[in-house]
Formats: sequence, C-alpha cells, structure tokens
Amino acid sequence: MSLKLIELQVAIPRTMDAGKTATDLAQRGMIHQAQLSEQDRKKQLNESKKVSAKERTENSVLHTGETSKSTQLLAKHPFKGQEIDYSG
Repeated sequence: MSLKLIELQVAIPRTMDAGKTATDLAQRGMIHQAQLSEQDRKKQLNESKKVSAKERTENSVLHTGETSKSTQLLAKHPFKGQEIDYSG
C-alpha cells in the first residue's frame, strides 16, 4: 500500500486532528473533576455562610432577650419597695 503525494497531503493534517482529539478526550476527565470540586467548594462556602448567618441572628435574639429582662427587672419589682428608709 503505497501512498501518493496527494493522499499524504490529506492524511497528515488528519493525524494532527486525531491527536488533538485524543488529547482533549484524555483531559476531559481531569477538567470534569476540577469543575465538580469547584462546585462542591462553592456549595460548602454557601452552606457555611447560611449557618453563620443563622447563628448571628440567634445570638442577636438572645442578646435582645437579655436586655429586655434587665429592663423589666429595673422597671418595677413586684414585692420590693421603691423607697429606701434612712431614718431609724
């Protein structure tokens, strides 16, 4: 099977295309894995932001609850008197 010059002009560029396609197929798995790991990292980052935001709102609710308790205690006590008797 001898190749003529015209056939070689067509065959050589095809082999380069085939090599490029083979390289792309070999790298496709690595690229896909990198994309999946990036998606997972972003998902974990979003979840951690949600958890920290929830903790901040819970802490602020507790903090405001404590301040309302202290103001209630200072406002009026049900059985302690309001005046101090210094005479006596």
